[in-house]
Amino acid sequence: MKTHRTDLEIKIKDFDKVYEKYYSQLFYYAYGFVEDSEICRDIVSDVFGQAWENIERLESATIGSFLYSCVRNKCIDYLRHDQAARQYAESLRNATEEEEGLSPKELEEQITMVKLIISEMPTRTRFVLEQCYFNNKKYQEVAEVLGITSSAVKKHIMKALSILRERLAVIKS
Repeated sequence: MKTHRTDLEIKIKDFDKVYEKYYSQLFYYAYGFVEDSEICRDIVSDVFGQAWENIERLESATIGSFLYSCVRNKCIDYLRHDQAARQYAESLRNATEEEEGLSPKELEEQITMVKLIISEMPTRTRFVLEQCYFNNKKYQEVAEVLGITSSAVKKHIMKALSILRERLAVIKS
């Protein structure tokens, strides 16, 4: 008696072939954006994980386009997050250079003030800031948790940094 394989079993076998066919192509595609092999491996692995989770909905005719699109989007998200993190680090570095003459007590007061400003931010903006900067989450990860777009996450980050700059400028003057 012949046993019939289910559609899912066929898709799982086909998925292995898709992985073998596209992994290195997607890695080099990602490398064209990011130029960090570890990050590229993470991005491509994340995309294949996402594809695996949606295996039942994927169509073999469009899988390549889907994978390339996902890799491109994850690379762009990574670059945006990385750029924002570098800007934040630069502003912290500049603030630290300005504050080098402060006593430990004055420095502790400023840290307390920053924490207070963050605690007074709108809930969603505070959550986004904390997730991206304190928990090192990518914009896309935070967007998925909140059910918003990664550009909305970026707007929350810009809003949070603007609030910090404005409030700290008022305190210093």
